[in-house]
Amino acid sequence: MALQLAPGLTLDSVGYAITGPGSFSRTGAIDVSHSTTISATIGGLAVGDGYTLALSATASNGTTQCAGTSAPFSVMAHATTSVNIHLLCQEAPAKGSVMVNGTVNICPRIDGVSASPGEVLVGGSIALSAAAHDTDAAPAALTYQWTASAGTLSSTTVPNPTFICTTGGSVKLTLAVSDSDCSDSQSLTVTCTGAAHVVINEVESNGDPVGDWVELTNAGTAPADISGWKLLDNDDTHPFVVVPAGTTLAPGGFFFIYVFQTFGLGAADSARLYDPAGNLVDSYSWTAHAMGTYGRCPDGTGPFVDSTPTPGMPNACGGGGIGGAGGATGMGGATGMGGATGMGGATGTGGMAANEFPWPGTDAVIIVDDAGAFASNLSGLSYQPATATDPAVLWAIQNGPSKLYRLLWNGTTWESDPTNSWSVGKTIHYLDGTGDPDSEGVSKAEFADTAIYVSTERDNDNNTVNRFSVLRYDTTAGGTDLTALNDWELTPDLPAMGINLGLEAITYVPDTALVAGGFFDEAKNAPYDPAAYPSHGTGLFFVGLESNGVIYGYALNHADNTFTRVATFASGQVSIMDLSYDRDVGYLWAQCDNTCGNKATVFTLDTTPGSPTAGRFQIGRVFDRPDSLPNSNNEGIGIAPESECVAGQKHFFWSDDAALDMHSIRRGSIPCGRFF
Repeated sequence: MALQLAPGLTLDSVGYAITGPGSFSRTGAIDVSHSTTISATIGGLAVGDGYTLALSATASNGTTQCAGTSAPFSVMAHATTSVNIHLLCQEAPAKGSVMVNGTVNICPRIDGVSASPGEVLVGGSIALSAAAHDTDAAPAALTYQWTASAGTLSSTTVPNPTFICTTGGSVKLTLAVSDSDCSDSQSLTVTCTGAAHVVINEVESNGDPVGDWVELTNAGTAPADISGWKLLDNDDTHPFVVVPAGTTLAPGGFFFIYVFQTFGLGAADSARLYDPAGNLVDSYSWTAHAMGTYGRCPDGTGPFVDSTPTPGMPNACGGGGIGGAGGATGMGGATGMGGATGMGGATGTGGMAANEFPWPGTDAVIIVDDAGAFASNLSGLSYQPATATDPAVLWAIQNGPSKLYRLLWNGTTWESDPTNSWSVGKTIHYLDGTGDPDSEGVSKAEFADTAIYVSTERDNDNNTVNRFSVLRYDTTAGGTDLTALNDWELTPDLPAMGINLGLEAITYVPDTALVAGGFFDEAKNAPYDPAAYPSHGTGLFFVGLESNGVIYGYALNHADNTFTRVATFASGQVSIMDLSYDRDVGYLWAQCDNTCGNKATVFTLDTTPGSPTAGRFQIGRVFDRPDSLPNSNNEGIGIAPESECVAGQKHFFWSDDAALDMHSIRRGSIPCGRFF
């Protein structure tokens, strides 16, 4: 047992040093590892006076030092002199102190940043300006540092640089100011709008039962006003086919024109497109009829190839083509698409002259939300009927920031449910709990199920990349945020298109209705059999794209997030903003916003035996908006059930993304039962 100095502190060995007369010196060590004292007898010393003895040791912690020296002593012959030494043990310093000399620096602050204008075409410039101050102007002069997520800056270190758009989309601009000691930062977002680029996309010269036609597409990233544009074949003596006034073609959208009433397209011919000033915009010539049609692959940019006819829709560039759209028949035939003008919609905004009707319900449309309840961006709606125990719910989705709302009727307006953290809506995220999905459409499947489905265009946190997903959420989950249970990303299966022109609409159609109507499954090329799609639930989901107005049907596998496209058909409008399936009467409603004058197209399943479109959704009517519905950015619709009919009418809802006059939800009516 070592000599213990203190708890946990011991000595194992003590060194000694003896000095004496005649320059005598001796050193050594005393082993105290098994002692409780320091003692030793050191012999062989010469008789004499003036000896001293010094002891030293290092404790087991390696830092505590012990030392002591005797008074002078004498050595006598045949005798042992006793010497007592007092050892002083010093701990090593373990703590110190600091002297504080504080200095004060007032950090700089940004007073504001601005951009003028906030949106320009690609290639255009935006003037940036910033104001900042540093109260104490120390320790160094104020510096500026700009960064941009895209595009170029004339300078990154001046307060007022110029920003130049190089690609379409939203661009985040950030300014940081510094006094070399501390800093401040502030960001703003500008929009770079791409240029329109209209081209001939598909030509039918032989084989359409109605007649020859030419399809245009906008391969750019900005809407194109094609009012007054003209089509001609290879004969300059023929009259032009002129696009009607008010025709706008969205990026990635399609517009096709029947030309047979003005001229025919021959086996060796041309299609030539001119702007209103007579400038040749695009042309395509051929020397023989196609087996199908001549279409660009990919749409808008690729070479012309012989392909399956797909008027008003993406070209069949591999993968089996579109199928089921049925050329002219699937688009409404001569009456539906052509009308008297031979155009793909007499007005060019989705209406079909011979198939267009006034709003079927009352013209009285009222506001049914509180002023300012939704600042803007309220997009899709889905109506959930009341039960014996629960009230009716109007589900609403907001696209930025992405929030799901559970709205209840208070007798005057629809307001947020105050329970379970629904009072200000719930923020939604992707499967991993991150992201801000740009959510455009919402739909319940089975009303008794707690799940809800949301169609999304992209992640607002990465808003320059398309991400067309259907997300599923549990509406009974607690907290202010919801994390997706499923994510079916449809991007690889859908046409490429501009940012913010994607997956706008979604609705659910029950298997029972599809089977009863003889729905035709284009993936299996056979009548629809729900058993062919394990884990798909109890129905199919139909989604609509803003860029081309096309509707796509999917079976969604809930077990592994895979999907199968079972249907593709044109809506008859250049854009689709929402879909709603009326489960009581079997009508599929497709809504366009002010892009198309807020028209609605209504589809029914063709149940006619022997019909070439049997089992496929066909356009039944196109309805103008009610007179009192503002022609605003109405992106969502919802339909009340037959159980809520009063005097032969039931409620029909619109949500206004623009929040016109600080209101986002309006209500009208449609007739109960099947009315055409």
